[in-house]
Amino acid sequence: MTSGVQTTRPTIKEGSNGQDVNDLQQVLNMTVASPELVVDGVFGAKTKEAVIAFQKQQNLTPDGIVGPQTWSVVDTIEINEREPGNLPILRRGDAGEDVKYLQQRLKIWGSSLGIDGVFGANTEAEVKKFQTQYGLTVDGVVGTQTWTNLLRVED
Repeated sequence: MTSGVQTTRPTIKEGSNGQDVNDLQQVLNMTVASPELVVDGVFGAKTKEAVIAFQKQQNLTPDGIVGPQTWSVVDTIEINEREPGNLPILRRGDAGEDVKYLQQRLKIWGSSLGIDGVFGANTEAEVKKFQTQYGLTVDGVVGTQTWTNLLRVED
């Protein structure tokens, strides 16, 4: 399977670490990892085994190295997971990767919000502005309707 997703991600392999490894581990857990990998951003032996299984599943060269071809499939799966029904309801006090994604979408919309993964007062205020502009219930809570509209905002 090949996709049209272009990647600027670095080639990673056993011994690599960081956010790209974290993203990879999340996709591996959605697809082939059994038991689930600990999503810790560290590319160890278990992550390598899961990469090889993933590469075999996707008819890629099963070398355990995540380069451009493997990334293009990983990123396609990651993009497909970003559907309104697959995203959690977020509100003030939440934190993590989903909040970072929310903040990125708000930035694409035009917010000057920082991307820190913390749903605080500033994020809530931006969500309310967005909800007002799109005629949604203005409650500062990001549910399916708010996600649906945020995902329609063009880059």
